[in-house]
Amino acid sequence: MNFTNTIQRWFKDEWGGSLLLPDGWYGRPYDNQHALTSVEESGETLTIVLDRKLTLHFEGLKSVKAQKRELAFGPFEKLRFDWESFGADGKRGTKEYQAGEVKILTGP
Repeated sequence: MNFTNTIQRWFKDEWGGSLLLPDGWYGRPYDNQHALTSVEESGETLTIVLDRKLTLHFEGLKSVKAQKRELAFGPFEKLRFDWESFGADGKRGTKEYQAGEVKILTGP
């Protein structure tokens, strides 16, 4: 696995985007623009942190494809998505996915 450069380059060019998870949008489509906080690879795992509040922890990720307005992650064996709300309530949650694709998109 060597996806870090692709991810960092895409975020440098596009600055950020909306998050589309395997079961739908996180937030309103194209309303939120999430910025990259960090990316880390270790063995078969890839961890991406967006806005210091959203963590995507992929296991068995096979591909990362960067196009002009889209960064696509998948297929993968497992994804754990940890989130902390952006509001004052400070809610947190975790959701796990066994398959699918994740996209970060900059516009329709």
